[in-house]
Formats: sequence, structure tokens, C-alpha cells
Amino acid sequence: MVKLDVSLIRYMSADEVRVMTAVEMGMKNHELVPKPLIISISSLRSGSISKVLLKLTQNKLISYERGKRFDGYRLTYKGYDFLALNVLSNREVITGIGNQIGVGKESDVYVGGDANGRTFAIKMHRLGRTCFRTVSTKRDYQKNGHKTNWIYLSRLAAKREMAFMRLLYDSHVSIPEPIDCNRHCLVMELIDGILLNHLSRDQLQSEDDAKVLYEKLMGLIMRLANDFGVIHGDFNEFNIIIKLETLEPVLIDFPQMISISHSSAQTYFDRDVKCIVDFFAKRYGYESDFIPGFEAIDKENGDKVNEINALEDFEEEEEEVSDEEEVAEEDNVVLSDRKVDERLTEEPFDSQKDSENQLTEVIERLEVKDATNGSKLSDNEDNKSSNGSFSGGATSVATTFTPQEIKEKLRKEKKSKDLRVKTRKAKKDIKGDNCAFLRRRKDDLTTLRDDLKAYNCEKDIY
Repeated sequence: MVKLDVSLIRYMSADEVRVMTAVEMGMKNHELVPKPLIISISSLRSGSISKVLLKLTQNKLISYERGKRFDGYRLTYKGYDFLALNVLSNREVITGIGNQIGVGKESDVYVGGDANGRTFAIKMHRLGRTCFRTVSTKRDYQKNGHKTNWIYLSRLAAKREMAFMRLLYDSHVSIPEPIDCNRHCLVMELIDGILLNHLSRDQLQSEDDAKVLYEKLMGLIMRLANDFGVIHGDFNEFNIIIKLETLEPVLIDFPQMISISHSSAQTYFDRDVKCIVDFFAKRYGYESDFIPGFEAIDKENGDKVNEINALEDFEEEEEEVSDEEEVAEEDNVVLSDRKVDERLTEEPFDSQKDSENQLTEVIERLEVKDATNGSKLSDNEDNKSSNGSFSGGATSVATTFTPQEIKEKLRKEKKSKDLRVKTRKAKKDIKGDNCAFLRRRKDDLTTLRDDLKAYNCEKDIY
């Protein structure tokens, strides 16, 4: 379980937040983000960024990993928590965070508050735990099916849950009020009640309370299916909060909701109904004849399903637009240490104007030289003809290329020369200090050479 200690947030500098954001952006297409890429994205000096990376690593906000072929940094869940809480704090959504009030296989729940004294529930998604790693088969967060890291999946889960909560709350369904969402952190209303699993028979005011509560829960299941065309998928005593004063059920936990047109919709619907029936029979000894079936659902009402999908797509497009604005600088830097071509496109060639001026000067010098040679040749011919002595033949030395062809030829030569220089530089960077495998091999050869010298062995090591 990740312990949330937010005491470091008040001491974090702007450079540290910038570096952590750069690591987060680099993790979109890197498992380990190399240091040169972090420097390029953050736009900080390499000297100061080394100190920031060291401090963040010591505080376990980022992690440095060194493999056989690649080494770099990755963002931890603790660092991801700090980035989300920092944004929510700047928005003045929350000003403090308290104790942990809940923990599950996919998330942790904490108590938070704002400057006005209002209390919230802060849910932080943490996919990737050992008890729940079959996300790709149990959830449909990824529409394209590509593999990605757990942090990004947690972000998708939070966005999906926020989309469902906004739609259901606006339709006056009994759920907590959604407040705000950033990255994997979801802020919602804190309900004053207890879980249905903790509601004992003695806490019921009368014998009919179990019947009333049972009918409310079954009515909630049918309303989700008929009015919205969705199935909760995890409708059990651990995801239902009961208000003790009115015995009003409040539904929580929505990332796994599916449409009634899903291939496994009937399986999930029957499981939700069976969970409630079995719980009331075991806990309160109540058995009802009203057990809704999947056939009773009005499957023609699909407007709300389309609205949910449109809301999800809007959230996804909004996230992509913001990401494109953030990574505007990243497109001009190195995205992989193994790709020499991308390293070559990092620095542009000289401007077209400068090249034109240089080529024009060269052509003018050639033309002047040709004109001078021609004038000298004509003078010599006049002198020789006047003296009456002539030997040999005179040929023209004027160029057979047009100025435009010379200009294009010189431009290609200059471009080819710059390309060769940058290729050598890129290969040197890739095969030098940035390659963990070669660095380790060099260290092993140095150790072996020292051992041979210690035993007076003159054999060379290649």
C-alpha cells in the first residue's frame, strides 16, 4: 500500500515540478525516460537538472533504473500523487488531506478539505497491484488495445469514472457529487454514512426496513439499465453507502460500468442481482420474490449510452489536445537514443537566406574569374597576332554550367557535409556515455586489465 505523505509538497520548487512533469510526458512513449530527453522537455540547464533529479530520487518521487541496454528515470505513484495534488491545490479545490478511509484493489481513498471547511473524499486510482493485474481482460479502458504503463491506465480509469459520475449526478441518481479530477485523482463529495457491509440487523429501525432497502437497491439496478443503458458490474455490499438517518443507498465505484449491449452484459447483470439477494438472505434473513431478470430491461433505450460514450470521447479528445500543447517542444528533441535519424533532425540546417547569399558570392567570384581569364586570353592573342608569330590553338575556359546549376550543386554538397558531421556526432552520443551496455563492458575490461597487472600478466586485452 502506498503511504501518502504530503509534507514535501510545501517545500517543492517550481523546477522540481517541471522535471516531474517532463518525466511524465516522456513516459508516454518511453518505459525509461533518458536524461537528455528530460533536459529537452523541461528546458532547464543540465547542471541544475542533475541536482533536481538526485533530490527527487532520494524522496522516491521518481525512480532511476539501469538496465543492460537502457537506463533512465520513471515516475512513481508517489510522484504522480504529488503532481495531481499540486494542480488541485493551485485550483483551490483542496487545501489539505487527511487520513486514509478506504483501500481497494484499484484505488485508495483519503479525506480532504478546502479553505471553506468543506470535506471531500479523494480517490486515487492505483492500477497494477498484485491482487488485480488482469486489467486488459476485466476492463475496457484501452480502446486501441496497446500496452502501456500502470500510471497511464490509472489516469484513464479516473477519467472514465468522472465521466459516468457527471452524467449520473446530473440525472439525480443517488451518487456522491463529483467535484474535480486531475490525472488519477478524483475529488468527490464525502457521504456521511456506512458501508452496507457494516450495517447490522440491530441498526435497522424495524423489520420492514430490510424490505424497503432491498427494493431501493433493486430499483437502482433497474434504473441504471432502463434509463441509462448501463450495468454497474460490481454492485455489492462494499460499493454501497447507507445514510443511517434515511436508509438511503448511495452508489460508488463506477470505472467498470458497461453497456447493456456488451457481450457479457447478462452475466454481469445477473451477478449484481445475485450479490444483493444473497447478502440480504444471509445478513438479514430476508428473501423476496422480486428478483429482476435481464429480460425485463428495455434494450431499445440507448440514448444515454451514446451520451456516455460521447462524454468519454470528449474527455479523451480534451486530454489529447492538452497533451499536444505540452509536448510541442518534445517534437523537436530526441525521442529515442537508438534512432539516429531523429537525432539528426533536432538541429535545423542553416537558413535559406544565408545559403543563398553564400552561393551568390561564390558564383560572382567564378564569373569574375572567368571574365578575367577571357580578357587575358584575348590580349595575348592580339599581341601574338600583331607580332606575326602564332603557335598552338586557343580554347575557351568559360564554365559550361549555368549559375542555377552551380548554386544547386554547392547547396547539395553543403547539406551532405552537414549531414555527415551530425551523423558522426549522433553515433558518438549513442554509443558513448548514453549506452549502459557499453559503459558496463568498459568497466569490466578495466577491472580485468587491473587484475592482469596485479598478477604481472603482459597479455593485452582487446
